[in-house]
Amino acid sequence: MTYIQIPEAYRTDALLLLVKTGFPIVCLPQKRYGVRDEHIKILKRKRIPFKKLDTSKIRMPKPSLAI
Repeated sequence: MTYIQIPEAYRTDALLLLVKTGFPIVCLPQKRYGVRDEHIKILKRKRIPFKKLDTSKIRMPKPSLAI
């Protein structure tokens, strides 16, 4: 899984494209997304800018207990 950030101006269009692929996307705090290689190819093909993030600096949120 690759973690990316998408500029605000392109975010809506990019996420709509990625959701339509049918592959899961991981949505994280601070507008970060975990995507598959197929998603990266689509973003590049549609020329939507994104920034790859260093995976060692990504902190996964802890699950909360349901009450």
